[in-house]
Amino acid sequence: MDTTGDSQFQCWNLQPRDAEKIGALLSYAQKYEAIEMRQAFSKSKLDGWWYGAYHIAEEHFSGVAYITDQFVYLFGRDKDALRCMGRNLGRNQSKRPGGGSHSLFGPNEMVQAFWHGFEISGKKLAADIQLDLCELTEIACAQNTAYEARYAVKKDLPLVFDFLGEALIDELGMDVRRLGKDAHERRCSELIADQKIILGLHRGKPAFVGEYREDELGIFIEHAYFPVAMRRPKVMRGIHARMAELLMERNPTLLMYIDHANEETKAATDEVGYRVVMPGRMMRLR
Repeated sequence: MDTTGDSQFQCWNLQPRDAEKIGALLSYAQKYEAIEMRQAFSKSKLDGWWYGAYHIAEEHFSGVAYITDQFVYLFGRDKDALRCMGRNLGRNQSKRPGGGSHSLFGPNEMVQAFWHGFEISGKKLAADIQLDLCELTEIACAQNTAYEARYAVKKDLPLVFDFLGEALIDELGMDVRRLGKDAHERRCSELIADQKIILGLHRGKPAFVGEYREDELGIFIEHAYFPVAMRRPKVMRGIHARMAELLMERNPTLLMYIDHANEETKAATDEVGYRVVMPGRMMRLR
């Protein structure tokens, strides 16, 4: 007797012929679900590595994974499908010596189900984080003249190089400044040239660096980093409010993932006016 539910599904690396049925599955995603996956699926193409669980009897995909160099993005309508995907990918992973580390990301129940299957790989949890997607449409606090936000310029490159490097250690568990110094420096230079880096100041001194990107949902703030000495709710609130004022000139909706357990950041962003629109989960593996 199949006690795992695996016999309901067939799993495989997806091909272009599967795009229509994957599009049908992603159509069930709510506004803020599977954002990264839906962006990668734009123009109804399956570029990159996609993996799915097909429900044999009902003839549709019940779960899907989009796999990049650093993340496994997950979405589905059936926890058994995600568990089956995890178990199949885990079996293949366990046959490979070494291998890079990934972070699992998606809705809480789906990530947990996938991990229950993928544990067979022998990978261990390095971090398990509830990441809340938060939205800001109106600044709720008063602005303070002690704080400033501006676009980074060429002379800010050493600071951006260092602060973004620190942010990626927090998020990915690796130091890109050491592992790929030239590539990291080149990327920072390009982001500065494209005005995609925000620099925050407290009484004229650098206190924050963050990256942003724009899409149809709004502006996503990413890799936001405050040095330890600046991680105080008052400072963080003041800079987040100034950054919001600057970016809302481009788009009235700001979005940011916030660690649910980070009380200082939550206190600051709550006062600015950010509200949770989708709870998610990230598991970093090693």
